[in-house]
Parts: sequence; C-alpha cells; structure tokens
Amino acid sequence: MSQENVEIVRAKIDAFNRGDYEEALAALDQDVEWHVPDVAALDAPASGMVRGRERVAEVFARWLGAWDPFSFEVTEILGHGEQVFLAGVQVGHGRHSGVDVSVPTFHVCTLRDRRIVVM
Repeated sequence: MSQENVEIVRAKIDAFNRGDYEEALAALDQDVEWHVPDVAALDAPASGMVRGRERVAEVFARWLGAWDPFSFEVTEILGHGEQVFLAGVQVGHGRHSGVDVSVPTFHVCTLRDRRIVVM
C-alpha cells in the first residue's frame, strides 16, 4: 500500500505543478486536515489547521495569487504504510514584488482509502 500512496501523492503534486488544481484537489479527502505552519508574521493566507477540501482550495487560490509562477519540486518521496514523506523545494516568483523564492519544504501526508486525510 505504501507505494500506491506514494504514487497518489506524486500524481497530486504533478497535477498541481501543471495547473490542474481540480485533479490535485481530488486526491484530498472531503474532510482533509492541513497543518499549516504558524507564519502569521509573514502575512500568510492561513496558519494552524485548515479543514476541508473546499477551505484548502480557498487557501491555495489565495496563496497562488501572490506568485507567477509557483511550483513544488519534489526532491525525495518515501512511503511507509498510510504515510508519505515529501521533501522538496517551493519555487516561485513574487507577482508583485518580483522576488524569486526557493524554500526547502517538508510534508507528511496520511492517506486512507486512496485519499489524503492529513497533510
């Protein structure tokens, strides 16, 4: 099951990077929990817990509005049972600032019934 979960997460990231947000969101459970780092000082669109696929879509849309372009480049992906560990780099160009950003990022996703329930 862990390799299947790795492929589900990889497909979600690939869809996200090519701008197919509908497909990327389809990998999320309707009641997904997204743990967002507390970065309120950076005027982030959310911090703490974001719950539900619709709310995640709203937060992503707001976040993506600040970048042109933006992507998540996977550097490592490992599966272990229901969990998938992702290491990568967020790469973006600030839409208004013109600043290029490259930030190492790590995620742990938990999957059940082929859907991401925690990320």
